[in-house]
Amino acid sequence: MSRPTAKAANHSYVKIEQPSGSALCQQLVHSTLDDYTERLIKMVESSTHGLSTNDIRGFLDDYKSKSLDTNTPIFKAHFQRCLNRREQEVFDPNRRQPFKRVLTMRFIDLFPPEGALDNNNTYVSRRILPGLFSALEKMVGSDPFAHGYAACRDASESTKDANDNIIWEDLYSHEAALNAVDNLLMRLVPHFDNPMKRVVWMLSIINNDLADPHEFDFEGRANQDWQLTERGMINVLRHLFRNLRHRLSDQAEVQALSQKYGTGATRQLVALITALDQAKV
Repeated sequence: MSRPTAKAANHSYVKIEQPSGSALCQQLVHSTLDDYTERLIKMVESSTHGLSTNDIRGFLDDYKSKSLDTNTPIFKAHFQRCLNRREQEVFDPNRRQPFKRVLTMRFIDLFPPEGALDNNNTYVSRRILPGLFSALEKMVGSDPFAHGYAACRDASESTKDANDNIIWEDLYSHEAALNAVDNLLMRLVPHFDNPMKRVVWMLSIINNDLADPHEFDFEGRANQDWQLTERGMINVLRHLFRNLRHRLSDQAEVQALSQKYGTGATRQLVALITALDQAKV
């Protein structure tokens, strides 16, 4: 029996790399220390009589007043990225729903950084989240979501630090959490027997349930009147299924999918991914 294949299966079945709030803040600290050290070295090298403690302290005071000013372009760029991610961690309406967060990680790179929604129409606003979750639950029912919630709740318990805070980066790569998302996605597949008709249906639900633009106003002014397009919907679906898509390029993974979900479901997955690949948007 020939194995199911999907055309042009190029995506890696790996954790989707997305700088976390902590990683971005580490980048900010490292870049600041690098810059400070380089300037201090130049100051030492250019000194003809050596430096006193007061010279170094004066240099530090001057550096903090000028180079760490949030109006300095380089520092401002790093600082704003760190701030945005931190605010998302704090104000994310799904922060207490780990399953939705793990699911969202599948397409998080479609979300715009600060202001980017104004000049790049390939991005998708975070405003889609309430309607997207609603559309998915309408298709598969509440039980798969309940199972996903339970799996990710249990997984999140094992990722907590000493202060009882979830380490989100660990949860995003937790096997049980990733499997919970795959289980939901495989339940979605049969509902896409007519992919473009389903896309239109999802568009209607999502655009009628967009989040308040003020929740994500850092995305840009275009956020105010933004609507999800057919192109955007297809991109979201492509990202949602891309890890499963890659698994179809590996014989052992195909067998594992077929054993777990059935050969028919695996072939339906191939058909859906092929249709998404071929969609002209």
